[in-house]
Amino acid sequence: MVDAGWSFSAGLVIGGFSLMLQWGLLWLIVGTIGLVRQTCGWAVVLSSVSSSIIAGLSIGGVFWVTDSARFSSPALQVGLMAVPLALVVASLCRLEDGRRIGPSLVEGSRAMLHQLLGLHREGCGHCHEQP
Repeated sequence: MVDAGWSFSAGLVIGGFSLMLQWGLLWLIVGTIGLVRQTCGWAVVLSSVSSSIIAGLSIGGVFWVTDSARFSSPALQVGLMAVPLALVVASLCRLEDGRRIGPSLVEGSRAMLHQLLGLHREGCGHCHEQP
C-alpha cells in the first residue's frame, strides 16, 4: 500500500511539473516571438525560461530518484491522469463573479497572447470594447 502511494505521488509530481514545463515552453515561444517583434520585453522570456528549467530539473530529479520498476505501476499512471482530471474539474468551477474558471483562463491567455504579440493596440477599434 505504501509502495502504491509513493508511485501515485510520483505520478502527481511528474504530471504537475510536466504541465508546468509545457506551459513555460508555450510562453517561451510566444515571448520570443514578441521579443523579435519588439512588442514585449525580456521579462516574459526570462520567466518562461526559468519556469521551464525548474520544471525540467524537477522532473529529472523525480526520474533519478524513482526506481525504474515503479514507472510501469498502475498507481503512477493513475497519478499522471489525476493532473488533467483535476484541471477539468477545476475548469468547471465558478469564480466569485459567476464565470467558469476554464473559459476565463482561455480568455485571459488569449488576451495576453494578443498583447505580447502586438496583435491589438490602443485605438484599433473593436478589441477594447466591453462585451
